[in-house]
Amino acid sequence: MTATNDLWRLVAQIRHADMAPSDREILRPTFAAFDNGEVITVPNRVIARIRDIAARMPK
Repeated sequence: MTATNDLWRLVAQIRHADMAPSDREILRPTFAAFDNGEVITVPNRVIARIRDIAARMPK
């Protein structure tokens, strides 16, 4: 799946969140693309983790 604006918004929300090292590792390519302003194809399982982590963050 190609990254969308709402996905980038969620990545920005969780970029500096406290998360498990395993989550940080699978999100590393996404964070690198976000930092470099690149648009990448993000696997569906990574999108699911991004959405889950964002949903668990305090409001």
